[in-house]
Amino acid sequence: MRALFYAAVFALALGGVQMNAQEAPPPSGPSPALTPGDFLDNVGKQAKARWRQLYREAPPATPSDRLRVAFMLGALIGDSYLAQKAGDSQQFKNTNQDLINYCRVLGMGEKATPGFLSAAKAAEREDWPAVRQLVSESQALIESLLNDQRDEDLASLVELGMWMRLFEITTAIVTNDEEIVNKTLCIGSVPLLNSLKARYDKLEEATRASDTISKLGTVLEVLQRHWATTDGHPSSELVSMTSEKLAYLMNRLTQK
Repeated sequence: MRALFYAAVFALALGGVQMNAQEAPPPSGPSPALTPGDFLDNVGKQAKARWRQLYREAPPATPSDRLRVAFMLGALIGDSYLAQKAGDSQQFKNTNQDLINYCRVLGMGEKATPGFLSAAKAAEREDWPAVRQLVSESQALIESLLNDQRDEDLASLVELGMWMRLFEITTAIVTNDEEIVNKTLCIGSVPLLNSLKARYDKLEEATRASDTISKLGTVLEVLQRHWATTDGHPSSELVSMTSEKLAYLMNRLTQK
């Protein structure tokens, strides 16, 4: 349902832009309704994106902290989108297996695995449009299953983990491309960043107070505060700070 919602909103927004093209130019950055695939496409069109150079080490064994597992699961979904953009079937299959393992820890292995296997077969055929669609469907299914289990906070953390990993990727691209003009590609847009902070704020108080997840809240708050004052023209210092904050967060929450 989430994937269908994103697609519907994007279609309506695109139609509105086409109808009013002479009245106002289209927005330069993605809106909160854009899918992760659209988000990376937007970056790839404006920057020199060497996708394969942005891979990271395989995640550690699944931790006992379910909150952290959910965040790490989301980050792995971000890695799936990265492998899809790179057109790397082996990397995609490796990430897919990690996703299956993390889903099992959260009690979703049986229901989520068929979608992952279908995506792996599509990757073997190098049918990347199908892979992208299947990744999106798996993401929506995971969040739906968690909500059905009344694990709403875990569902939110999956989405937040995915976007933090995507931001880590795009910020690295901006940092490595000295000629890039649109540095807002780091976080897509302030409205997108605001929407993620709003979702974090809806987590249960106990979740936000946990040692692990509180770090996520701190980073989101810092990024939101600084990017809101850029007026669309972030400084190189802000880009560097964003890169450092995201690297710290992802290292603490997904690699240790």
